[in-house]
Amino acid sequence: MESVITLIKGDKVGVETDYRDYLPENMLAIERPMFGAKGYMLQSPGLTLLGNGAGIDRGGIWNERFNNHYRVSAGSFISVDSSGATVALGAVSGSQTASLPYSFNTQGIIADNRFWLYSPSGGFNEVIDPDLGDPIDGVWIDGYYCLTDGEYIYHTNINDESSIDPLKFATAEFMPDKSFGCGKTQDNKWIVFGRYTTEYFVNTAQENFAFARVPTRAVKIGIVGTHAKAEMNDRWYLLGGRKEEGVGVHILGVGSAERVSTREVEKVIGQYTETQLQTAIVESRTEDAYAFVIVHLPTRTLIFNETIAKSVGIQYAWSILKTGVDSDPWRGIHGIFEPRLGKWVYGDKLDSSLGVYDDTVATQYGEIAEWTLHTPFLLLESQSIDRLEVETMPGHTGDDDATVFISLTYNGVTFGKEWIELYGLPNDYSKRFIVRRLGYVSDWVGIKLRGATRSRMAFGRAIIDHG
Repeated sequence: MESVITLIKGDKVGVETDYRDYLPENMLAIERPMFGAKGYMLQSPGLTLLGNGAGIDRGGIWNERFNNHYRVSAGSFISVDSSGATVALGAVSGSQTASLPYSFNTQGIIADNRFWLYSPSGGFNEVIDPDLGDPIDGVWIDGYYCLTDGEYIYHTNINDESSIDPLKFATAEFMPDKSFGCGKTQDNKWIVFGRYTTEYFVNTAQENFAFARVPTRAVKIGIVGTHAKAEMNDRWYLLGGRKEEGVGVHILGVGSAERVSTREVEKVIGQYTETQLQTAIVESRTEDAYAFVIVHLPTRTLIFNETIAKSVGIQYAWSILKTGVDSDPWRGIHGIFEPRLGKWVYGDKLDSSLGVYDDTVATQYGEIAEWTLHTPFLLLESQSIDRLEVETMPGHTGDDDATVFISLTYNGVTFGKEWIELYGLPNDYSKRFIVRRLGYVSDWVGIKLRGATRSRMAFGRAIIDHG
């Protein structure tokens, strides 16, 4: 008897009294027919070195007004050209993530509870105003830098970006929680994210505080930290939640929010305390007609494929990104689309590297990165597996040591011996891994595939002959 297992989804039985999933590692689901399957799993792209900044990356922006790429790198505010060369423009104190809003005339930098402004003509200058407070985040809307210090929201003067009027302050009122961060809608409404609420403000040009609340837009959901949010197509992805519920990933809509984190994802998130999650960073990316959300947790990196979630289902959309062959989080951070290159450029969590997101390789700056994929479990009650076939499309790098390791599990916890299969040899543009006589199965069986090679690989489906 022949059974077909699609590889776009992987299940397991865990140590709990429950059926659980293994999240794929460095594998992304693609909805495109392959070998008779509705989709396949493709190894995530790598990073190719573009240049070097001044140190660990703290934030990046493509400034459309100045037509330039800026970053906060270690203690420096830098400009980056299309070749990766950098120029230091000013000193930025602290070590935490920076916010980088910009106006028609200036590039703002918010970090270490301080606020700087840069322009090619005016240089780099700190805003020194006794009414500034200790800003943590901000956006530019309708001629104002709109800021929050974690308690109050306020804005600069309409005719002076470097001054704050003491009367131009307000607080969130929908629920008495802290204002953790700022955002804006495509129609220039100011979004104020609290821990458990999100409020919207519109510019009404009032004499004192220029913005008025839009009560009908308020939502009882917030973010766990200042940078635990990302906009994509005028929708916001939030790492946070409602009061009296655990932290998860949500899509913020008009007056509502949808939870998109699965139980397996929330199991990963639940490994961290509230304090640890305050440093989390959420960002978005579009690539090859797919829209992604990346959730940088303290020691893990999760990626959500919005396109797959809409078409196939949320349970297929989540994966883990990692660096190397251990469980280190993916090192890329603060990605921006560089129009001069037509590519995404990332800073680095570990060192000064500036990298291009590169779909021609699977390595990260030349170092291999391990991938792991689990099939759904198959019930083969009192049967033997005569043959396992895995249909793939291998990448090619000229390596002669490209291998896939295949093992079986009967309980989702322990795995048997690994079979080793070579791939990516000259003229080997498709590959069927075939393993024979795998043994007797009393009830359930699942398959684990892993590898750590320089070339990318796509996995379509597995075929098992049993009886």
